Amino acid sequence: MENKYQPLSEAEFIELKGKLESIKAFLPDNLMGEFWEKCNRIRGERINQPCGCSSAAGLWGDCVEVLRKFVNERS
Repeated sequence: MENKYQPLSEAEFIELKGKLESIKAFLPDNLMGEFWEKCNRIRGERINQPCGCSSAAGLWGDCVEVLRKFVNERS
């Protein structure tokens, strides 16, 4: 049976979905590393994590959108 959550496990997917539901306009520092790592896995890329400053807001916004799209397509 194929894992529809690839490249994440089902447990990772469920955890990510819950965390994304709590994110509105601000991404907490404690989630940045985890979100960036999952975003890289979903995209199939290895891009270094950007800083958390306002100049990187666009990169973080793109990351969160990739994660939300991934979750919405598989929910």
